[in-house]
Amino acid sequence: MSKRLSPRISLIIIAAMFLLPLLLAWFMYTGAIEYKPGTTRNLGQLVEPPVPMSWSSISILGLTGDGPQPAEQDLAEHWVVLKSVPSDCAGACVDEVTELRQVHRAAGRNMSRIRIALLLPEVTPASAATRLQEIYPEFRLITSQDGTLEDAMARSANGAAATYLIDPLGNIMMVYKTGADPNDLKKDLKRLLTWSKLDE
Repeated sequence: MSKRLSPRISLIIIAAMFLLPLLLAWFMYTGAIEYKPGTTRNLGQLVEPPVPMSWSSISILGLTGDGPQPAEQDLAEHWVVLKSVPSDCAGACVDEVTELRQVHRAAGRNMSRIRIALLLPEVTPASAATRLQEIYPEFRLITSQDGTLEDAMARSANGAAATYLIDPLGNIMMVYKTGADPNDLKKDLKRLLTWSKLDE
């Protein structure tokens, strides 16, 4: 004849099964228990620790005769995909920025949460900027006045040419080396936009 548990013991077991996962999650959140998964789902290279940058010294090129405009108001608190391009962008460069246009369009209803910024040399002919804007009018063509953005980019990718993903708090948090599949960026952005509340 099997021995039955008393109602009190059964209640304690049920309560423990409910509370222990919550306690474990709380300890992990507060750092009392350190746990780092061996693998992550991101397809880009995670920048650890994220490299902070500031939009305060960045300008958006004005193509309507208004002159450069401060970038901070337009780019801060958005997910920003950043790529450095030469003033004579052609060939493979045009292919790469066209892929970024497709990444932005693929975001669908979340397009307004993303900015695609192309970093140009400080002295860039208006005709070169116009050609890039013709590829995609939503591109933000930016220049850096003091080199701090270029420095942050170089530290994030160890000096390699890359496309950078900047979070709404202004941290370079992921890089995609030149030649990476643009679908990797697309998939990472989709997951981030689904779960993140940083830009809301």
